[in-house]
Amino acid sequence: MADGDIVHDKLSLPYQKVYKMLCEGKADPEECAWMVELAMRKDIQKKGAAPIVLAKRMGEILKEAMENFNKNGSRNWGAVSDQLKHLARQTSCPHDIKELILRASKVILHDFRYGRRTDSDALAEVTVVQYIRELYRSNFEERIPLTREHYTGIDTATLMIRVKALAPELSPVFDKWGKQANADPYHNVAKLKRPPRRKLEELDLDDNLL
Repeated sequence: MADGDIVHDKLSLPYQKVYKMLCEGKADPEECAWMVELAMRKDIQKKGAAPIVLAKRMGEILKEAMENFNKNGSRNWGAVSDQLKHLARQTSCPHDIKELILRASKVILHDFRYGRRTDSDALAEVTVVQYIRELYRSNFEERIPLTREHYTGIDTATLMIRVKALAPELSPVFDKWGKQANADPYHNVAKLKRPPRRKLEELDLDDNLL
């Protein structure tokens, strides 16, 4: 894609490149995911430590609430949700980041409410990981349908199938980044790394002899 070309004006340039690759269908999910990881790492690093701090604190609130629920059977879900909102209002993060972290924490709360999660361990890390996932959805997945016609004329349903195929590649990377950011005492996100890019398979010379 030439500099300045726009293939989807709801996506920032790094994500436009991935979008184009997915529309063309020429690159495999691993290659596309590797490009998503580049864009995501820049997003996370640009936003800095503050979202990590907020996500961790919300994870601690969730942990305390879940332990109380498990201990005395109390199920005041609304009160926990209000507590999370109150914490978000007190922080200096941009509004859109607060909303993403709130959404992440509510996903976890919802899982507890409906029995999809019962373990309250490591909820600070879990919330950081979920924030990263919500950031990805907000910046890429949820913006893809926001156009009437797609590049190359591909239909939305087929394109979203290709997008969903990235999940097995992205999920372990997001988990690793969340764990690293949570464990760092300064919540440093500057050193997040992508996995090595896959090397091109070497040609089998015996099969390519004239």
